[in-house]
Amino acid sequence: MRADVKPFTRWVIARGYTVRFRERTPTAVTGLLTTPDGPVAFVYDPTQRTITLPDQTVRINEYGWESNQDGLSATR
Repeated sequence: MRADVKPFTRWVIARGYTVRFRERTPTAVTGLLTTPDGPVAFVYDPTQRTITLPDQTVRINEYGWESNQDGLSATR
């Protein structure tokens, strides 16, 4: 079974980024985001809906909107 990346994909589109997946497992998705500042590595946890970037961790809801739960940073 593969990870559900729909919320993550919605987040990527809303930010205007593009994505290249490296690995998709039921517990983690890894790859590169192409941002205006250049490529950024990410790890997406589909069970917790958290996106780990080099400088922050972002929690998203089931629709891809950022939320500030559990003390994680939320930027938008």
